[in-house]
Amino acid sequence: MNKPKGFSANLAAPRQIQGFTLIELVIVIILLGLLAAAALPRLLSATDNAEVASLEGVAGGFSTGVSIAHAQWAADGNTAGGNTSAANKIAINLDGKVFYMNEYGWPANVNSSEDASADGQTADECKQIFDDILQSSPAATTNNNNRANNRFYVSVITGAGGDIAGQVGDVCRYELILSNSATATGTHYFDYDVVDGQVTVVFPNQG
Repeated sequence: MNKPKGFSANLAAPRQIQGFTLIELVIVIILLGLLAAAALPRLLSATDNAEVASLEGVAGGFSTGVSIAHAQWAADGNTAGGNTSAANKIAINLDGKVFYMNEYGWPANVNSSEDASADGQTADECKQIFDDILQSSPAATTNNNNRANNRFYVSVITGAGGDIAGQVGDVCRYELILSNSATATGTHYFDYDVVDGQVTVVFPNQG
């Protein structure tokens, strides 16, 4: 009897599929754990570096904005000690936005009905400057219970401004709300001294 072409009587037996042994699974789990332990610090470091970069970027833009406002105040012929009452405070115009200046020539608020004294700064006034001095400001709040919906929490440090005897004023604090926390941390922020216009960035030492 003739066999058809390609026919073979020695058909290969199907391979038996074997799974991992318990020891092999344990070894794989250990290796994955070691890899995760090695990668996690790098991931956390990258996240923190991104937070710091974000904070420094916003602080840099804010500092430039208040400095330009101060320069405009001086260019308009104003000098320290100007009137800060709601009715007579000094106003400057920057690209169509009106800022009211304190007695030291730094932005205090944007509301015509509020006093602009450097020692009477409020958190809301600090937020007004933050919102208007930046071209496109991140979402900010003065409500400590509304952190989850914002990127910055704004507060005021009473009496902390000025580094020269006789100067009196407050400090606006802009705290970056960390992406992994909706509660108060106070570790990443920048301060705006309304007496001398200094902007100071604060964040944990990166080592």
